Amino acid sequence: MHVMLDQDQWEVVNALSLGDVLADISEKAHARSRLITSLTVDQRTITDRDLDSTFLGEPITRFTRLQAVSQTMDEVMRGASATIHQYADLLRHEAQGLASQIRMGDERLTSLDAWLGKLADYLELVEPNQAKARPDRAMTPWVQALLEARAQRDLIRVADLLEYELAPRLES
Repeated sequence: MHVMLDQDQWEVVNALSLGDVLADISEKAHARSRLITSLTVDQRTITDRDLDSTFLGEPITRFTRLQAVSQTMDEVMRGASATIHQYADLLRHEAQGLASQIRMGDERLTSLDAWLGKLADYLELVEPNQAKARPDRAMTPWVQALLEARAQRDLIRVADLLEYELAPRLES
């Protein structure tokens, strides 16, 4: 099987499985601080949904060519920038809506809990870079304060934190 990772090319021994070859490619990309962002086997584009145990266990003799493209995390983040900003806008609007609901006496916190899950996904992606670039936009201390207020069922503080601390930090 002919394998190509970015500009590097090599031939792979036929005794391996597709999973073995993909693991090798992943390690090579990782050694260069890169992530695999595109994968094609023969003429078929492969997504994460294709990577099940049956497909990964296939012998590479079934295939003739594998091409992988990698990017640095900075390149991935630049490419996702518009989507990240849209998601931040969505979270900001939801935070403002939650603050209004809480201020109107809605004590059900299931919507808040769901929002916190979305916020955690967002922060996992952007917080490490954002905290370095713009320390004034760091959200982790405010999330901690929100969790404490939620645990104490201090709904006024929850609403205040959503509206005045977290939502503004989600602005693009």
